Amino acid sequence: MQSSQHQPLPLQPSPFQTSDYITYISPSPMDNWFWGKTAEFAGQVAGDLGIGLEVLAGDDQRFTVLELGQQALLREKPPKALIMGYFITITEKLLELSRDKGIPVFLINTRVHERELEWVGGPRSERFPNWLGHMYPDDVKAGYVVADELLKKARQIWPAGNNYSLLAINGALDSMAALDRQQGLYSFLDEHPGQLDLKRLLNTNWLWDGVTSRMPTMLERYPSLQVVWSASDLMALAARSIAPKAPIIYAGIDWSDAGLQAVKEGDLALSLGGHFTEAGWATILLFDYFHGVDFASSMGVIIKSPMSLATSDNVESIIHKVSPEYWKTVDFTQYSRFIHPDQTRYHFFEFFQMDHGPEVMQ
Repeated sequence: MQSSQHQPLPLQPSPFQTSDYITYISPSPMDNWFWGKTAEFAGQVAGDLGIGLEVLAGDDQRFTVLELGQQALLREKPPKALIMGYFITITEKLLELSRDKGIPVFLINTRVHERELEWVGGPRSERFPNWLGHMYPDDVKAGYVVADELLKKARQIWPAGNNYSLLAINGALDSMAALDRQQGLYSFLDEHPGQLDLKRLLNTNWLWDGVTSRMPTMLERYPSLQVVWSASDLMALAARSIAPKAPIIYAGIDWSDAGLQAVKEGDLALSLGGHFTEAGWATILLFDYFHGVDFASSMGVIIKSPMSLATSDNVESIIHKVSPEYWKTVDFTQYSRFIHPDQTRYHFFEFFQMDHGPEVMQ
């Protein structure tokens, strides 16, 4: 978790009224497993808090996000706050419009690229006082941890070996997650020379076909391949589908349902995830903010959300906790410091640690 300098409350908070609601803009349709789960989790949290959450689903085109945001902000009865991810040029336009309308914004999922920080700035800046907070995972650390865990697994399987043959599969480089996860991989390789031999790094479009169309060539070119690092579960599973019987170790990121099932069945060595909860946690922070409890005093306004490891040792517990049926048994009001003023900090990042849950990425 990382804090930044913050100013006093930039907008006059007021408690939720019956007609108030928060709008969450998903960049993808609800049949996208990650964004669909993100929205469903946030909806459960909002329901427990007794507030309305509207979900506007995009079509994987960032300009659709702009259109959806503009339509929401220009309504006669606009949302009380907006939750969305960061998209190059798009988010800046929506921050400007929401500022002019006096509507707070909370960003999730990805950080702002360095080259854009100069004109976008940060939360609660003079330019965007309505940008209340920004929560995103440490994707650099994620890429590093996946490489580290793959090396540990390779040593278990081939204890006499070293400099294990590695293929890396990444997403599109217009994605901050892809750039950061790749940086984490490279950092690990630099710190552990002669232990993983990177044969090739493929940059794909995050899609199944983008991997399966290229994997046969990789297997032909590198027949002794032992380890596959992947920036997502889907791409790891796509790679494995080409040669499911080959003695290759695969790992991914995201905690997709298919990815967790693959960990359970031994098809993936591990998956790193849990960050689909960010919109839910942002909903709690906004709820408290509007009731006069500003999260900035305890968390800062730039918040790193931890990811956790799913392995064969704990995957059953994780599969249980990422289920919407389980969420219905949880009272998410327990994480509100407005509802529980005796709490001195926010402890929702411990959600997956309860009852001997997964190891949090440190």
